[in-house]
Amino acid sequence: MFLRVKRHVLVLLALLAVACGGGAPVAQDVPPERIIALAPSVSELLFELGLGDRVVGVGDYSTWPPEAATKPRLGGLFNPRLEQIATLEPDLAVLLESEAALAEHLEQLGVPVLMVRSDSLDDVEDAINRISSRCGVPAAGERLMDDWRARLEPAPVGGIPSVLVTVGRPPGSLGGMLVAGPNTFVDELLERLGATNALADAPISYPEIGLEEVLLRQPTVIIELQPETLSAERRESLVKEWSVLPELPAVANGCIEVIEGDYVLLPGPRLPLLYEQMHEALFSCQAR
Repeated sequence: MFLRVKRHVLVLLALLAVACGGGAPVAQDVPPERIIALAPSVSELLFELGLGDRVVGVGDYSTWPPEAATKPRLGGLFNPRLEQIATLEPDLAVLLESEAALAEHLEQLGVPVLMVRSDSLDDVEDAINRISSRCGVPAAGERLMDDWRARLEPAPVGGIPSVLVTVGRPPGSLGGMLVAGPNTFVDELLERLGATNALADAPISYPEIGLEEVLLRQPTVIIELQPETLSAERRESLVKEWSVLPELPAVANGCIEVIEGDYVLLPGPRLPLLYEQMHEALFSCQAR
């Protein structure tokens, strides 16, 4: 089970990785009518901008909104279905820079490509602006941007807690966990909440760490991000598994929080929901 979940997490994180980009020239004066996007964060932006009726295909990991489930599935970062894409005759593909190889193939097919990024909050704002402008819906882009910025206003909880955020770990084990490090949208959200990322000085954005590193960091709050819906039993189990480390401030103070949902690892339009839940979790811990 963990291997399946971990693969899911790694694919989502790979979609956030920066790679050399490019794209076929696009006709800027003609809004596209047949759009594809494989990255979940990008397809969600398209639907949020009111472009769902123009979306003719999405990636295998695109699950929101429900209308996305009715669209043809076109593969993922490592297995795009080029033949199926070609049959859809898209007039625009909106891709992340990590999908540069796919962009090259689509160029050869004559499909215009718009490359965007989604590593940071600024990247998402830039993607909103560029997609809404390219697709001829600037007003929708402005509305989404206003809502995005309002809901992501800095909201310090006070006390400057040290927070460890996990993005995946084996069930029943505290070893081999993936955590959010520097230069991630999670790190940016923690900063806006007035918190310190316990792994802010990690050498990579999403390091894999073990118990010794957790004990060294002594987090006062631990937040587990789970990209799948959990049963009540599984949620309780995740929290209880930390009880073997009573010397951690987060464990001693009962500050182990689980936030679940298919949006928690996606820097897309639902990111403000994660931000609000993180704020609630930290505020709750501060009140204890």
